[in-house]
Amino acid sequence: VANAAGANAVAVAELTMAHLLNLDRRLCSQAESLRRGEWRRAEYSEARGLFGQTLAVLGVGHIGREVVLRAKAFGMEVRVWSRSLTPEAALEMGATWCRSPESAVDGAYALAVHLPLTEETKGLVGADLLE
Repeated sequence: VANAAGANAVAVAELTMAHLLNLDRRLCSQAESLRRGEWRRAEYSEARGLFGQTLAVLGVGHIGREVVLRAKAFGMEVRVWSRSLTPEAALEMGATWCRSPESAVDGAYALAVHLPLTEETKGLVGADLLE
């Protein structure tokens, strides 16, 4: 996704939620199975759902804020981290402010990263953060 200074923030946030739903419900796998004439209901009914799950959002600029709004609409708990984010600003979004990316990700069901790629953010998300 290209950075267009907020011009596509809503579209990217919607796409982020679509990906979360797809991963949770395995929609692409289900569609592929159906095309092969298979109906594996038991296997695909094991989705946890997004409601009540925790989403960690790293980067709450235009896109990240739109993701927070949509995740809250799905009933998700949202933890946020961004370099200049204050606890008060996180609270205004209805999210929990985290001091570090590690504390945001710890125990989260899913992670959404909406940070510009800079020398500071390069390599931020990797095995160390996700373990």
